[in-house]
Amino acid sequence: MRVILAVMLLFTIVQVGATSVLPGPLRLAATFSRISNELDHISLGNCSLANASLPLNDTKKELPKPSTGLKLKYIALGRGTQNYSCPSSTNSHYSHETSEPVATGAAATLFDASCIASMSLTLLHEMPAAIGQAPLGSVALLGELLSVTTNSSNLIIGEHYFDAAGDPYFSLKLSGSDTWMSTKKDASTMAPKRVSRITGDNGDQDVAWLKLSSKEGHGVKEVYRVMTFEGTAPSTCAGLNDTVLVDYAAEYWFYG
Repeated sequence: MRVILAVMLLFTIVQVGATSVLPGPLRLAATFSRISNELDHISLGNCSLANASLPLNDTKKELPKPSTGLKLKYIALGRGTQNYSCPSSTNSHYSHETSEPVATGAAATLFDASCIASMSLTLLHEMPAAIGQAPLGSVALLGELLSVTTNSSNLIIGEHYFDAAGDPYFSLKLSGSDTWMSTKKDASTMAPKRVSRITGDNGDQDVAWLKLSSKEGHGVKEVYRVMTFEGTAPSTCAGLNDTVLVDYAAEYWFYG
């Protein structure tokens, strides 16, 4: 019940961020105090993943299964941006208006989702749509607040970005371990069409699901990006800056 309250708090933050209407300071303080009392003796991180099942058969073209001998080590919710570039605005107007954005990488904060996964995979799969609707700052602040008001370790367990070589890089060192990896793409499949119970979104702008494997690293060898929410580039560069950041969220499943 208390984990559900924590998720309800997240949805409240989402709605506040989406409408840009903040409750009065006293009302907000009273609400947070009441919820924090309910959360005081629970843990929102480091739960067992023994019964978690990777949703590979949700797409028409299935991603390959995890390699033999690997075990599920982490499930994280990623919230950040997919990054693209457009031709420099100093080039001809025609070139900029008709060119398509080119992918240049991504950057995301990784949140521990183990307890949500252990409680309900259905709820977990709704979370990317929920946090994808919230401003980046609100989601990071919520993670910090929930860590303080529960007996959890830091719910922000890592970060994802592209390294100097242009490879997808994952660091989970904020989890207290020395887990990291630089990766390469093994397989990709289009995100399935879906309708979120939270947002009503139909998934048309969701980036692909991926399987990535380690080029080098420690603690994990493969990671899946699934249950993606938005992140797809605009169709053309018309009206866009040279650098284009598109909000996205996803689940990341790490095996090692």
